[in-house]
Amino acid sequence: MQTSLDIAAALTRRAALAGVAVMAATTAHHAIGAVVYGTPWRLHIAFLSLPTAAVILGALALHRRRAGAPSGRAAFVVLAAVLALVPIAWIGAYEGVYNHVLKNALYFLAPGSPVLARMFPPPMYEVPDNALFEITGVLQVVPAWIAAAALARRALGRRDARPGEFARPGDAARSGESAPPGESARPGAIEPPSAYRMGSMR
Repeated sequence: MQTSLDIAAALTRRAALAGVAVMAATTAHHAIGAVVYGTPWRLHIAFLSLPTAAVILGALALHRRRAGAPSGRAAFVVLAAVLALVPIAWIGAYEGVYNHVLKNALYFLAPGSPVLARMFPPPMYEVPDNALFEITGVLQVVPAWIAAAALARRALGRRDARPGEFARPGDAARSGESAPPGESARPGAIEPPSAYRMGSMR
């Protein structure tokens, strides 16, 4: 049975690996664009992707190795900040959702719309005329969403926990546990069956 700490570690690992997948996907997407449109400047994304992936993996390794220590907590802060800013916000939301999902939606659902020209003016934006380029652009959203969802679940679980402990559903209501002698049961705890056998009818 997974403990709360196992769940937190799994969510952190999922978010980090999904973030690295975003950087790999955007590198492949921009390399395709560089070849298809003869724009080698698109390859500059590699100068962002490689360091970002290295920081994510390094922060994850330090956080796992020093979990509970100040350095481990600081590593998680760095990891969460980098994930939120680069793979999730910049690549996932801006590059994936805005530059490709929204552009393609407007192009195919409202062809010739002046809104499309205003929001995606050429030559900065390409008309959706290459399926591989557009599909890989849209696919950047998938690992970014996975990273965002895992990071949010980890953050929400931590928000409800006691200091230093990840929240565990059901901790407050374990069946069969009674309070120590002289101490009232915790709110939400289930009174053990023995209380009914020994107690009087009242």
